[in-house]
Amino acid sequence: MLTAADRAWEVVTGALALAPPDPELDGAWHLYLLDGVDGGSTALLADRDVLAHFDRASSFGLVDRSIPPGCALDFALARAVARASLWRMAPATDEGSARAETQMLAHLAAPCYVGPGGYDDERGFQDEPERAVVDPLSTSFEHGASMFFDWLDANFATYPGALVAGLWSLAPTHTAPAAWRWEGAPTGFDVLRVSLKNALGTDSTLDDVLVRFAVHRALALPPARVGWHVPYPAKARRLAAPTPVAPTGASYVLIDMAGAPASAKLRIEAAWEDFGRMRWDVVKLDAQGNALADLPVTSLALGTSASMTVELLDGVDRVLVVGVNVGSTEHPFQPSQGWWEPHAWLLTIAGE
Repeated sequence: MLTAADRAWEVVTGALALAPPDPELDGAWHLYLLDGVDGGSTALLADRDVLAHFDRASSFGLVDRSIPPGCALDFALARAVARASLWRMAPATDEGSARAETQMLAHLAAPCYVGPGGYDDERGFQDEPERAVVDPLSTSFEHGASMFFDWLDANFATYPGALVAGLWSLAPTHTAPAAWRWEGAPTGFDVLRVSLKNALGTDSTLDDVLVRFAVHRALALPPARVGWHVPYPAKARRLAAPTPVAPTGASYVLIDMAGAPASAKLRIEAAWEDFGRMRWDVVKLDAQGNALADLPVTSLALGTSASMTVELLDGVDRVLVVGVNVGSTEHPFQPSQGWWEPHAWLLTIAGE
């Protein structure tokens, strides 16, 4: 256990360049072995630093004593040390984001660990794509939500782990001494909204990034659950959302092209509820599930409908329609809210 703790400390505070956890009053960072630690490991608040210019806290670690030596133990220790570093750097981070981000960092520190069930961590996340990507109500869901931060880090960070470290560094809060809860702003999503402007091209925003991630999770392993899987529509048909979509969540409709006539076209018309902002994307897939083309569906910023005619479908095995709720028209998405208003949609598809 001590050897694994030393390795985790060296990687998290060295290679990943995160701040070392703040020790308790006796000058040591304590690590306790217990039975039945939720998730295998964590770090809990010990004391708040009332003299610091920004919110900062000391912590102590908990690790389940039943974890065997090897990759599983290295992973558990890395997650505990990363969580302790978060208490020092950005203690106001909402619990859902904290679990997902530290899970992602632990995978970087111990990449050999994939969990007892292989993809089990991600499967719960992928089975409920309509939920917000960060949702504090389910620990198991948030372990899978590390996929979101892993994808962001892989695509936009200058080195592994830099994106999450940047989120923590750029979201300092200052909570009044007598306050009973941490100051709620800025958050990691506030940082993402500013930092990812123009990341995918001129005038692109976090909305575009959320759409790209929604397409990624549809093609990942395990793939995101499809809401509707239907044959090529010889006649127009209308599909309703099986589950309303929360901000940052996505819905998927898969259309088989088997039986479609030569030079067939596909008309797609989407409509959704007011006060929600949705973006739509169409992906042409081959028989192996690889993307042949990716077509964004243009819509007005505050509109409630979008449409497109998809052409050049010869040789296409399936068409994937992706609908993403990119947030409310009234306020930006914040995981710390703990609740959001999901929105339903209607999709009309017709062969041409």
